[in-house]
Amino acid sequence: MVLLPGYNYLEVVPRRRGGRPTVRGTRVTFDDILDMLAAGWKLEETTEELEIPLEAIYEALRYVAEIARWVTVVAEATG
Repeated sequence: MVLLPGYNYLEVVPRRRGGRPTVRGTRVTFDDILDMLAAGWKLEETTEELEIPLEAIYEALRYVAEIARWVTVVAEATG
């Protein structure tokens, strides 16, 4: 198990959920959290359903924001 640097709740455990970051001590991935929020779940509902602290949700959002900064979209002009 390795905690992600700069995070208190996100860890990587080999062979757990394909090596994707999970909330410490759970099998909940950051994309599980995003899927629920994108589907309209409230923060409090998400924490209760997944049995994780609110701070873990905020860390997952911060993690995704950091990933998004590295993504470059290449658009091709059409027409």
